[in-house]
Amino acid sequence: MDDLNPQPSSFPPPPGGRPTMPLPPPPPEITLRTMKSDLESLKETGGSGPAPKPFTPPELKKEWSAPTTPPPPPPKITPADFGSPRENLKAEMEKEMAPVIEEEPAASGRGKKLLLWGGVVVVAVGVGLLSYFVLFPMLFPTQTPPPPPAVTPPTTTETPEVPVATTENEGRIHQSLLQSSDSAVEVNLASSDLTSLTNALNQEAQKSNPSGNLIEVSLSDANGPLDASKFLSAVFPELSMDNIKSLFGEDFTTGLFYDQDGVWPAYILKLAPNANLADGQTFSTILETSTNLQNLFLTSPGTPSASGFKTGQLNGLSTRYLTYSKKGAGLNIVWSGDKLVLSTSYNGLKKVLSSLVP
Repeated sequence: MDDLNPQPSSFPPPPGGRPTMPLPPPPPEITLRTMKSDLESLKETGGSGPAPKPFTPPELKKEWSAPTTPPPPPPKITPADFGSPRENLKAEMEKEMAPVIEEEPAASGRGKKLLLWGGVVVVAVGVGLLSYFVLFPMLFPTQTPPPPPAVTPPTTTETPEVPVATTENEGRIHQSLLQSSDSAVEVNLASSDLTSLTNALNQEAQKSNPSGNLIEVSLSDANGPLDASKFLSAVFPELSMDNIKSLFGEDFTTGLFYDQDGVWPAYILKLAPNANLADGQTFSTILETSTNLQNLFLTSPGTPSASGFKTGQLNGLSTRYLTYSKKGAGLNIVWSGDKLVLSTSYNGLKKVLSSLVP
């Protein structure tokens, strides 16, 4: 039987001829195989070194065959980008895991809310307007205040020195030439002709007043207080209106005197500022020859006296008078200072002179 552990021939025999334990075999040679050792082994056996061959997958070939836009240049990497790779990786993972918030649904939700609130506001405004303009006037109608109680003027009033009329003609205000009267009325004429004047005075004469009363009548037409020139030219058509305006002022006073014989008009005129008394007396003398003296009366005074005008005196003033056949009728013409008085009654003349403005 062969020895399983032969002794090498190079080893010397043990001393003393005694047997010894065999030595362990040497450990096997262990080498590390690398790509470099494979290449050297391939060259030693006559092979050639591997040549790299490009390989492209089929999917990439299809994508690269189509022309595409060149990709953007890679981002510039700075040393700061390599400072904390774990933190960058953690930030990217958190960014990827963060929920995606869609903006469009939120915007549409806000739009719906705005539309809803807009509709509510429009409805509220409409209800408010309807309540204010329709329901409120129906529930709470406007109450008209009662008219003020009517005030009846007294039967006897004093006329102030400078009364103010309710109508004005180009800034002119009526000024009475009477200090006082038993009453005062205003009459608006339809026109400034004789018919309108006589009708208006007759209408006032129909009113009942005590005997001896003097009622002042303020005459007005469409333009305001009636001018003296319009009055005289209506009563005496033969007179020139220009001559009248040069002698007398625009304002004049009319009165109605009541006695047991009837109602008698009286008229008071004042000289113009630039006129003189002598011219005024000449004018009154011309009036005595007029054929329209009866126009000063409300009704026909009857037949004038055949002897014509006579001269008299009253309160120290010289008068000219003409009597008529009707009882109480008599035309009296007198100058008192710068005022001319034409009275259709002697008793009325006395009342006017006692109330005349100085």
